[in-house]
Amino acid sequence: MIFFVPAYDPATESNLAVAERIVPEICHSLLGPLATRSRLISALSRETVPLFAMAHGRPYRLLAHGGETALTAEDSILLARRPVFVYACHTATEFGEVAARNGVVWWGYTGAVTAPDSAPMFLPLFVGIFAFIRDVFPHASSPEEHGSVLLRLAELCQDAEQSIADRLDEDPDLDVAPAYFCLSHIWQRLRVWSPGRDFPTMHPDAAPPILLP
Repeated sequence: MIFFVPAYDPATESNLAVAERIVPEICHSLLGPLATRSRLISALSRETVPLFAMAHGRPYRLLAHGGETALTAEDSILLARRPVFVYACHTATEFGEVAARNGVVWWGYTGAVTAPDSAPMFLPLFVGIFAFIRDVFPHASSPEEHGSVLLRLAELCQDAEQSIADRLDEDPDLDVAPAYFCLSHIWQRLRVWSPGRDFPTMHPDAAPPILLP
């Protein structure tokens, strides 16, 4: 697996706090300053393995360290024959559809998404959820399996929300809004584009797509 996670602002640093804790033992890690376009292109050119990314995104672009472009929709031919998970804003809006036409199973997000809350009391919740995603997305090969993953992912996020609610009962002054938003976005805004399909798979209770850049 290739892990691609830049870290240059509060949101991407929070992404990295999660990613560092779930990097597989056998992995091509491009973390922090190593998360550049040139290194990613090189890794994709040499290894036909799944790509797991957490970064900023645009409808046609995934961003690298420092906000530079990492990949564009035109690069999606490099991703062919592999599953890709991208926790980044807007990356299911157009990029995912183009990638699927090039043979990619693309797990991306519609609209904006909130970064995980890396506060010590919340971080383990997000580590567990993204570890689940890491383990399952490479092996779900059909829309039916994608749907099952989405159902389970929603359950995990809702369990995490309950854990946060319990903490809030103990300390009403806790700032829990970022964690709640992220947990909601993880499953509600996730879209899975598969080759040969004209529309992505989403959770049946997901809100309508948010298409504004």
